Amino acid sequence: MSTEAHPSSDSASNHQQALRRDWTLFLVSTFLFSFGFAVYSGDFQNFLRDHLGANPLMLGGLESLREIPGLLAALMAGTLAMLPETRIASLGLLIMGIGIGLSGTISSYWLLVAITVFWSIGFHSYSPVSSSIALALAEGKEGGRHLSRMTAISNAATVAALIVAWLVAVVSAQMGLRPIAGKTPTSVYLISFAFAGSCICLAGLLCMRISHRGSTKGSRARLLIRRKYSLYYLLSFLDGCRRQIFSIFASFALVLVYKVPLENMLSIQFINAVLIILLAPLIGREIDKRGERGPLTFYSIGLIVVFLGYATIRTVNALVALFLIDNVLFSFGVGFTTYLNRIAEPNEITPCLSMGVTMNHIAAVTVPVGGAWLWTHYHNYQLPFWVGVVIATISLGATRWLPKEHKPQVSALEEVVLREEPLLTEELEPEG
Repeated sequence: MSTEAHPSSDSASNHQQALRRDWTLFLVSTFLFSFGFAVYSGDFQNFLRDHLGANPLMLGGLESLREIPGLLAALMAGTLAMLPETRIASLGLLIMGIGIGLSGTISSYWLLVAITVFWSIGFHSYSPVSSSIALALAEGKEGGRHLSRMTAISNAATVAALIVAWLVAVVSAQMGLRPIAGKTPTSVYLISFAFAGSCICLAGLLCMRISHRGSTKGSRARLLIRRKYSLYYLLSFLDGCRRQIFSIFASFALVLVYKVPLENMLSIQFINAVLIILLAPLIGREIDKRGERGPLTFYSIGLIVVFLGYATIRTVNALVALFLIDNVLFSFGVGFTTYLNRIAEPNEITPCLSMGVTMNHIAAVTVPVGGAWLWTHYHNYQLPFWVGVVIATISLGATRWLPKEHKPQVSALEEVVLREEPLLTEELEPEG
């Protein structure tokens, strides 16, 4: 009997080793991106209030303009179709890091709008391909678990970022950079945003080192508008509406209406991140096990409850609790991507995700301004949340169109093994 190693076993070993390296690079880059973005996001609305005197209409206008690159995501994906997803992700992260790093130097509202739109181009180039990279590295197995693991890592980065933000606040206070008349000094934001941008740039450099294994095999379609994917696009549009309403107006209501200070907002985000770290992997496994219809139905019902709460309750502690519940429910959003992964051809996943981002951002461009107008014109911050109740109800109806049947995902290699197994069994049966 020959003692030589089977060539296929060496090849499989090398494949697994290279795959682990790519996963490590991707996980670290995801952590750094999320860490930097959390540092920036945790301070941004307070920065607007403290140093630009932003009102709800200014915030809504900024958010709408920031989302314009997302509206063009499908077009950008088509333009960059010749590049591997890992290179698109790297380029997007570098653009984003530079823009965020410079944000702390801005002292004019319209200059801030310009720099925000600039880094948003990078963010919306990176966002859809990051899911494609995770699904490619997962090799067709347990997509929900892997996407939820990325969510958990992102929130672990958020926890780390909030700890750093707290340390910066403590050190700043010891250096005499204390809030004056309730306003945090500009220098604190300058340091914070520069640090955040540096972390995101480093994530881009690491992403550049991921092999083409993290990219779609073969040529990719440039632009896809097909009836086959219409339900995914509809769900993406509705989710974009609800996400914009809550992510913008819920936190700004706490800051502007209820005067929640920066340190308390950081504490809320800390608790939120810990909850998602614990629950996101469980949610992902449940989606892999049961399929998307049941979990996304629960998600929509939960959103209706949360929006009703913000539309009717005026107790700050209850609103904070609803804020945390909504952010945990956000983890169910991976179900949209796993549903697409089940129905799409491999070379169509990235353009479909990009088109989904575009559908999502049709809402993102219009909802902030519309919600801000309702708030400002009627002097009632709760009106945008009544719109959210309607949107979440429509989303609940749309999720009932998802297929009931659920078939566990298997990789291409497993399909070959399953197909060939009877032949192998016949060959190994003894004669006679």
